Amino acid sequence: MEWVRVGGAARRHWLFGLALAGAIAVRVLVMLAFRPIMWFGGDSASYLATGLRLVPDPSRVGGYGFFLWLLRPLHSFAVVAVVQHLMGLAIGVLSYLLVRRYGLPGWVATLAAVPVFFDAYELQLESDAVPDVPFGFMIFIGLYLLLRSPAERRPSRTVPAAFVVGATAIVWPVGLALLAVLLVTLVIRRSGWLALAAAILAGALPVAAYAGWFDLHEHQFSLTRSDGVYLWSRTMSFANCAVIKPPADERALCPPAGPRLAASLYIWDGNSPLLAMPGGRFSARTNALARNFALRAIEAQPGGYLTAVGHDVALSFYWDRPVHPDADIVDRYQFADATTAWVPASMGAIGGGTVASDQAAYNGGHPAATRAVQPFASWLVSYQRYVYLRGTLLGVILFGGLVTMIVRRRGPGALPWAFAVTILLVPPMVADFDLRYLVPAMPAACLAAALAFAPRTAPSGQRRCITSPAATGTAASGPSGPETRTSSLPSGSTPTASPESS
Repeated sequence: MEWVRVGGAARRHWLFGLALAGAIAVRVLVMLAFRPIMWFGGDSASYLATGLRLVPDPSRVGGYGFFLWLLRPLHSFAVVAVVQHLMGLAIGVLSYLLVRRYGLPGWVATLAAVPVFFDAYELQLESDAVPDVPFGFMIFIGLYLLLRSPAERRPSRTVPAAFVVGATAIVWPVGLALLAVLLVTLVIRRSGWLALAAAILAGALPVAAYAGWFDLHEHQFSLTRSDGVYLWSRTMSFANCAVIKPPADERALCPPAGPRLAASLYIWDGNSPLLAMPGGRFSARTNALARNFALRAIEAQPGGYLTAVGHDVALSFYWDRPVHPDADIVDRYQFADATTAWVPASMGAIGGGTVASDQAAYNGGHPAATRAVQPFASWLVSYQRYVYLRGTLLGVILFGGLVTMIVRRRGPGALPWAFAVTILLVPPMVADFDLRYLVPAMPAACLAAALAFAPRTAPSGQRRCITSPAATGTAASGPSGPETRTSSLPSGSTPTASPESS
């Protein structure tokens, strides 16, 4: 009987099985080509320092460092890469399961998973020591908890989903905006004040815990000391101090003379005004002054702010991947440049040590600079030239999903659609556009587009059971009197599997 069930499942999901097998194969190829893991420069070094010493970096949230800390006893960056590849596969599997639960055919559900399975930039980030793939995986856990039962809403799933979405904020601060989207969704769905309050508490818990940990080290109850600095960098693409008229203590933050750079470069450029501030780039005073300057700039030049944000949002939908903020950053996402050392191995790390010594300490004493193994590496360089979701197609997916939901007045895909748009919109609003931000938005956008075509009635296997005698209106004799039927199925029919058992 068990073999019959397995055979039946294989026949029903054969197309997805082929796609999954191909996705596994291409990830094995990446693991063979670039060993033990790829590095993104200073970002990766910061997360690694947190993973080794459990110390925060004031410039960025360190949740990914906790992920590295959890895997540290295994003393292998290759294991870190394997886990991230498994997360990428899991995103595709969860997407497939959700689409099938809403009654759509297997080919539609498989199509929704194909981009995350095979996109070359997804594969590259899965192999990189950056938080984007764990962030995307956590998003899909939250979406799965919220959407897995089409025919019913279970408040018991809202709380863990809110907790997971809240936890994404300590991996990447955009998670705070996603949590706000989730809470607004609960209000729109009229989930009730008790459910809303429970979701708020669950979502706030990981954020507050991280802020408390940050306070222990930095004596400031916050996630970072860089939110003002990043918002200030956003304004550097349009700020005009003759219009803003900042007070004396903020004038040093006015943009330098000359052609404007991409917004985020003003933080790291060697001529950055931040370097002249007491305490450096990420002191509490610099962050506060930068925040005040940014808010003044946005208030004085709202048109400039909206134009800058609109320009950077539009970069998400270019056919060819734009060179932004500069070629150096764009090259970090290319398999062709996987072995480039973006920062010196001797660069100091937070809490002591150097980049090279931290890598060796985590990797069981062995060097961990990326090695390209041929011919596999060359194959992947060629693969990346052609196999990825173009920004224009991402825009078509988002626009098509939205129009379909409006026309059909069906909204199961509204939440993943809102998540995808939030991921694309928030970074240009508070900092700058970066190509890596497209990757976690992609699977949510594809899921939303697929669910926009969901049938209006739930599949028969996902009907609710009716337990009220008045609702069923039928009874059968039993030993102690009439026995109420508890199924909504007609007499003599065979119940199908519930969503919980499928």
